[in-house]
Amino acid sequence: MAAHTGGNALVSGVRAGCRRGAARRSAGGVRRAPGGRATAAGGAPSVSKDAWLAETIPTITGDGALSNGHSGARAAALEALRSLRVPTTRDEAYRFTDVSPIVQRQMSVPPGADAAVLADAVAARPMEAARGSTVVVVDGVVDANLTDLSSIPEGVYVGGAEGAPEDALARVGELSNEMGGPFATLNTATARDAVFLVVPEGVVLEQPVHVLYLSTTSTDEGTPATSPRALAVLGAGASAELVEEFATVGDGAHLTTQVTEAHLAPRATLHHRYVELQAAPSFHLKLTAVHQAEESVYEHTEVRIGGQISRQDLLIRQLGEATNTKMRHFVLTGEQQLHDLHSQLVLDFPRGEADQVHKCIVHGATGRGVFNGNVQVNRGAQQTDAGQLTRNLLLAPKATVNALPNLQIVADDVACTHGCAISDLEDEQLFYFRARGIDEDVARQALVYSFGLEVVAEIRQEELRKRCEAAVRASLGALAAAVPAGEDGA
Repeated sequence: MAAHTGGNALVSGVRAGCRRGAARRSAGGVRRAPGGRATAAGGAPSVSKDAWLAETIPTITGDGALSNGHSGARAAALEALRSLRVPTTRDEAYRFTDVSPIVQRQMSVPPGADAAVLADAVAARPMEAARGSTVVVVDGVVDANLTDLSSIPEGVYVGGAEGAPEDALARVGELSNEMGGPFATLNTATARDAVFLVVPEGVVLEQPVHVLYLSTTSTDEGTPATSPRALAVLGAGASAELVEEFATVGDGAHLTTQVTEAHLAPRATLHHRYVELQAAPSFHLKLTAVHQAEESVYEHTEVRIGGQISRQDLLIRQLGEATNTKMRHFVLTGEQQLHDLHSQLVLDFPRGEADQVHKCIVHGATGRGVFNGNVQVNRGAQQTDAGQLTRNLLLAPKATVNALPNLQIVADDVACTHGCAISDLEDEQLFYFRARGIDEDVARQALVYSFGLEVVAEIRQEELRKRCEAAVRASLGALAAAVPAGEDGA
């Protein structure tokens, strides 16, 4: 079960004295469980991509504080969409991610929900650490009645586009226009509001900022669609934690195209937590774009469990010396689910550090996990220390993972590691439990349940961490039934 083929590790001039002797390369690629299906690179069912864009834009576009104040950015995005099309599996970036189930749907305006229903949805997702620093976004628009920013210190701006600093407003779309694809451009063209986190130079924001995105769903023919955004701007030496949590109100379908942009000035630190727990029929397409100046630190922790199709494009640029980037990802994929992570980290300056760990479980025969991780160490990035590891667990016949780790090294004075593993549980792990008198089924369940908790544990907020643990247990079902529940029932 541990075999894998077809990955990329493009290494040029790696010095012999690298950690572990050299740049360690382990090929990624396609893995099929016994009886599994082949990974086709052919095209998706034919649909009218241009017609979908043309029909979707006016359907989901509305007025708002962001759209009214930045008609130029919206106009530029609309113009760009004229030359863009919805990607198919013939496009390399979407080779394993068929978005035709989205395109075949007719988008609609979100139905909304009663105030009491929304209040209950917020109450069900508490975060004590963010009391007084919580923004609630309903169908892409900041809800002032549900938002509580009473603990935000003077000089820091957290909130929607209305009242945001002009210099921050001017930066909306700065990264997504350069780095995003058609869905990010669709977001720019249709977004009505955005969440802003602006931390001045030298300010350390003690509390996390919790952004709770609630999307109302529908079981009718039309699929509600929204375009929420967020922008974080941290001054020199500033520090903050941004926690983005995505959930749905109702069990129907919803399309979320979301964009988060982050600008980190020299020596700034941003801890970014991203949790997606949307309803099973939903579609979730997210772009996270980050620019890091010298000596800045960006930590990204991602947990994705919900949705029918869920994809994040994570694009990071290190723009100065001694910059640090840490990425942790856990995706859990069941029946009729596709979870995709495309990440790209570009290092151009000396003494940069990068550390990426990706974990994926596919436990449904019709589930698919996709990882395409590109770490690019360019000529100027001498003395870089970079590591990338993807581990994938297949628990059902025909379950599929496409793992494409890609470490490109042009610099010749680096310490880099690179690895990929795709398998079922290892016999050695099971033997360890059985040698101590633990039943094999119980051992398997404990190992499966704990596989992704290394990443989940990096979420510092206890309530959110427990929500993730409960979602893992619910998704795994019988595969984790023997694992003792926590006090919260997780």
